[in-house]
Amino acid sequence: MKKLIILLLIALNYPCYSSNLLGGEITCKNTNGLTYKTTLTIYRDGSLFNIPSSLTITYRDSLDTIVAMHTVITPNYSLGLNGVRSYKYLDNITFPSNGTYKISARESYRDSVLNITNASSYGMYLECMIMADGSNSSPEFLARPINIAQLNQPFINNITPYDANRDSMSWELAIPEDIVSNGSGGFNIVSLPYNYPPGDSSFPFHLDSILGDISFIPNLAGKYQIAVKLIEWRNGVQIGYVKRDMELKIIPNSGIPIQAYCQMYVALPYSLWYQGTPTPTWYLTVPQLLTLHFMSMDTITYFNPIINLYGSALINTSASSLDFGGNDYYDSYFYFPSSSATVSNNPYFITFRVNKANTFYIDYTFRIFVSPQFTGINEISNDTKSVYLKSIDMLGRETDPKLPGFRIDLYSDGTTKKVFRGE
Repeated sequence: MKKLIILLLIALNYPCYSSNLLGGEITCKNTNGLTYKTTLTIYRDGSLFNIPSSLTITYRDSLDTIVAMHTVITPNYSLGLNGVRSYKYLDNITFPSNGTYKISARESYRDSVLNITNASSYGMYLECMIMADGSNSSPEFLARPINIAQLNQPFINNITPYDANRDSMSWELAIPEDIVSNGSGGFNIVSLPYNYPPGDSSFPFHLDSILGDISFIPNLAGKYQIAVKLIEWRNGVQIGYVKRDMELKIIPNSGIPIQAYCQMYVALPYSLWYQGTPTPTWYLTVPQLLTLHFMSMDTITYFNPIINLYGSALINTSASSLDFGGNDYYDSYFYFPSSSATVSNNPYFITFRVNKANTFYIDYTFRIFVSPQFTGINEISNDTKSVYLKSIDMLGRETDPKLPGFRIDLYSDGTTKKVFRGE
């Protein structure tokens, strides 16, 4: 859970830039004590004309008092999906004391989109809230947003939520924002009414509360602006959040679908997951090892889709892409070794991003829960007047009785009996 840090990007005189804003987000990471590194990410279109030379970031405390304003120089860009340029502005801040802060930023002008009236006349306001305590960091999005969808084909973009402190996370759809006043730190809805991209009634636009998938079947071409909010919780109390603003362009159907499936096993034999069926959730008991063998295939052209892997597992896993030869699929192996260090009430998320022709992307996300194995009183038998112990995990699931182990029967006359099952 994070407290209020406000990073505010403010330019006092806003010229009309030729390079349009497509989206952005802002995060804050602990580096040492109350010193934090702020990362402001701005997504732009392919134009390189009239990019601002710098932006201003403002930090506010829980009383909305400005504690710092820093000018950050515009960095070199890196290319993302479909030629979108990503600019990462880095800053360092040492907060005066423990507490909640907001970090916010503003830039102008937005690209023209269908669901914001006169969008190009508005700026983009980004905000992050963090609890600065000497160790806590804000949540983050591991992967860049997918910015192109096809008409009448399912679109799935996972927000790839990650928190370095393993705090609980939730997420919700938000509304793109602009700032009310440079000095107030407030924000306003950029247009009313605001609508998300239209979709088929059988699969409308929505954000999955469990997996973090933004998904729908688009039924109207055009450009749309959307936003999501990733919220951080600790001990049932909200301590922070980050917001992502992003543009999605819906284009005609290419007519070339991507197919994907996954082999998975904790111990042989393996089971299969196929695209179009619900993604499974795995429950591991220490020290089980989960192996995922993910494959994708284009059955029409046999063009090799590329698989990228994002995971909030043991480490902040970056993209992984492997080609095992052949001309009809790429595949990727992922190994999750459960241990006492991975035990958590919160799930781990593994997202496979399949890329077709460097234009069309789709995400497939799985959850992993890791529990310790322990023995507890599980059942009382009225017939035998006995109590016996079984091995159950922290979620209350009984260990497979066919596995090696034992139970102890405790009888009303004080005697006991140990029943052992060998290898």
